[in-house]
Amino acid sequence: MAYTLTQTWLALKAWPEMKRWRSAFGLAVPTLLFIAGIGYLSGWITFAPVSDAATIFTAVGILFFLPALFEELVFRGFLLAWLTTKTARWSAWISTLLFVLWHPLQALTIGPPWASVFLQPSFLFATFLLGIILSHIRIVSGSLWPVVMIHWFAAVVWKLVLGGPFY
Repeated sequence: MAYTLTQTWLALKAWPEMKRWRSAFGLAVPTLLFIAGIGYLSGWITFAPVSDAATIFTAVGILFFLPALFEELVFRGFLLAWLTTKTARWSAWISTLLFVLWHPLQALTIGPPWASVFLQPSFLFATFLLGIILSHIRIVSGSLWPVVMIHWFAAVVWKLVLGGPFY
């Protein structure tokens, strides 16, 4: 347990070199565009920009902490570090699977307004793609910050521009 917490803390303290940031975004951008295509074809992404400044400001702040920072600390921080001590070969896959399962669990326990989206197979597939890419970026960069920023960016764009449901 102490090792897992230490590894998570080190990944939180680590700030990657610029080439790692470029590499992370170079991998994330095409993945996010592919995910946007899946979402558009499935109907859970539509062009619907939010124009209310208070909503935008609030959403940007909240989305940084929930889901970006919290979920990345759990799935690409603590859980990935813990799984690596148990089964290094499968740790990214298991962490990603649990990340995917977390979303329908939210839908079934917390409920609307996102229950209908979080239970769609296409959304879960998109979540899987994002999870495996973020796991890879986390492992290669040695830092949680690229995955937090990518997750945050994806959530902000989805919620504020592409019609994602609000809390």
